[in-house]
Amino acid sequence: MLFNYILTASLAILSSALFAEARKPKTHDVIVGGAAGLVYTPNQVHAQVGDRVKFHFQFKNHTVTQSSFEYPCDPLKGGFDSGFKPVAMDAKKSPTFTIKVKDEHPIWVHCEQVDHCPSGMVFAVNAPKKGNTFKKFLKMAKESGKDYYHDGGSYKRSDKDAEEDIEEKRSLLSRITGKRDVVEA
Repeated sequence: MLFNYILTASLAILSSALFAEARKPKTHDVIVGGAAGLVYTPNQVHAQVGDRVKFHFQFKNHTVTQSSFEYPCDPLKGGFDSGFKPVAMDAKKSPTFTIKVKDEHPIWVHCEQVDHCPSGMVFAVNAPKKGNTFKKFLKMAKESGKDYYHDGGSYKRSDKDAEEDIEEKRSLLSRITGKRDVVEA
C-alpha cells in the first residue's frame, strides 16, 4: 500500500515537472514605429500567462503606455509606461521595453507622442475576438477627437486615408524585411 502511494505521488510530481518543461514562457517581439510608420508591428498578440512582450523601438520618438479599452489614448492610472524612447534614423542599437503577461485579461497600449494614438498607433495583448475587440479599440483611438496638423492648418483624417497610409507603410516594411506580418485592422 505504501509502495503504491509513493509510486503514484512520484508519477504525479514527474508528470507536473514534464508539463512545466513543455511550456516555457514565450517572448513576443513587437516593433514600435520605424519603417512601418505610426504603428506597432504586429498590432496585437495573443499570449499566455508568464509570456513576455518585448517592444523594440525604431527611429523617431515613441512610448509604450498602458491604457484602457474605454479610453484608448489616455494613460491608465497605475499602468505601465516606457517613457519616451527617442531613436535616431542611423542608430545601431535601439532601446527595448518588456512587459510580463500576468493574467489572461486584455492589455491595451498606445503611444503617448502627440497625435500618434489618434493616428492608430495602438496595440493589444489578448484582445477578445468578440465584444471589446481590437478593431473597436483601434476605431475608438482614431475617433478620440484629436485634430491632425498639416502645413499650419488642421483637418480630420478619414479612416480610409489612415488605412491606406498604414497599408502603404506595411507594404514597405514587408519589402524591407521580406516578411509580411499578419495584422488586423
